[in-house]
Order: sequence, then C-alpha cells, then structure tokens
Amino acid sequence: MKKLVLILGLFLSLSANAWADVCYNVNEIVAKKAIDIIKLQKEIYQYCSICADAEPQTLEVHDVKESNSVYVNNIPLDLAHTYYKQDNTFVNLGIASGCIEAGEYNIAAELDALPTNHRTKERDKEQAHAKTQKIFEKCVNNAKINDNVTTADMIRQNTGINDCLENAIKAEIKKGFNAEQQEKMLEYMKQIREAALKFYFGVYTENKYCYGVCGSMTNILPYSDEGKILADILERLIYLNISKNGY
Repeated sequence: MKKLVLILGLFLSLSANAWADVCYNVNEIVAKKAIDIIKLQKEIYQYCSICADAEPQTLEVHDVKESNSVYVNNIPLDLAHTYYKQDNTFVNLGIASGCIEAGEYNIAAELDALPTNHRTKERDKEQAHAKTQKIFEKCVNNAKINDNVTTADMIRQNTGINDCLENAIKAEIKKGFNAEQQEKMLEYMKQIREAALKFYFGVYTENKYCYGVCGSMTNILPYSDEGKILADILERLIYLNISKNGY
C-alpha cells in the first residue's frame, strides 16, 4: 500500500506543477501573423481563467511589438487567451495566428461571447466533480452487460469501466502536458493500476477481510477500488484543466 501511495503522490505532484503557458513564447511566423491581425484592431480582449479576476480585460491597441512574445502597449500576450472581434464573433488570436489548432487544449476558434463570471475554487471543484460523474456514468453504461451474468462477466465489465476511465485520464493529460510529461504521467498511471489491483486483490482474498464469505464478491471488489482511484485522479486532472484555462 505504501508503494501505491507513493506512486499516486508522484502522479498528482506532477499534475499540479507541470503546467506551462500556452502561447507566450512564439516563433517569428506566428508573431507576424498575430501582429498583422492586432494592427487592424482598435481593441483586443484578454481572458485568463487562472487569474484571481477572470473577467475579460479590454486592451485598446496603441503599440504593438515583438520580442520573445507579442506585446501590446508593452504588455506580453498569451495569444491562446487573447481574442479580437470580427463582426459579432470573438476570434481566438492563438488559433488565428497558428500558435495552436482549433480544439487544442479544448480552445474554440470562435466564441459568441466572452465569459464574465468570476471563477472560484469551489465552483471549479464542483464543475470538475460533475464532469467526472458524467464520464463515469457514461463508462458504466458503455460497459453494461445483461443482469444475469457470471463473476467473469462482472470482472470484464469492471475492467471495461476502468479502461474507459483511463482513456478519459489520457485525454485530460494531453490537454495540459507536453510530450515528455505525458510519457511520465502515463507510466505513473500504469504503475498505479498494477499496484492497486495487487494490493486490493490481496486484501480481499484474505479470509478475515472477506465480506461475509469469500466468493464472487471478493473477486470483483479489487476492480471497484481501482476504479475509485482512477476516478479520483480524473477529477483532479479535470479540476486542474478548469482552474488553469477554464475548460
């Protein structure tokens, strides 16, 4: 169990500390495209959900220049969190300039309106929990089999649920980590799944820990506990994505 806790701690520690700004440092091609667009605007809009105040900020365009980043009025821009208005639509400057692709990091190319609600830690946690529950329910429904099943069928069902949760975790990792970090995270997750099954399977097959009598239920429980661990990891990763960039 100690090994499992250590691996889980490493996983979550990397999750909490390995985030980077998306489009502050850009190449010359991206910077030129962004500057060309900005010069046509009277004002642009910044929305950064990691700030204490998440309300969009309006910047009147007076001066535009490039160094390691694109600067407007001597303010460095994260292009992925900068928008300009085209007709009645807010266009993401990071996508328009080629820094990221539409949908990358779950950032849409266009928004009908910029959010104005202040984010709170409690609200982000609630949103992460609700999203995790929705994913878990979907995983259960996708893995559901007939009511009259054998123990082997139930193990296959629980394994299907856990594999579905793992895929959701992989999707969240992909949103916020670079390739090297993703590789580490995926290795941690592999170790977590292996350690969880070994530990809980050992616990539940010891006679004094059996629920009632050792049997079918004892064989299924380790997979249920593994699922709880994966769901907890998923919820924490979703929270990080929401609190970092609002998605």
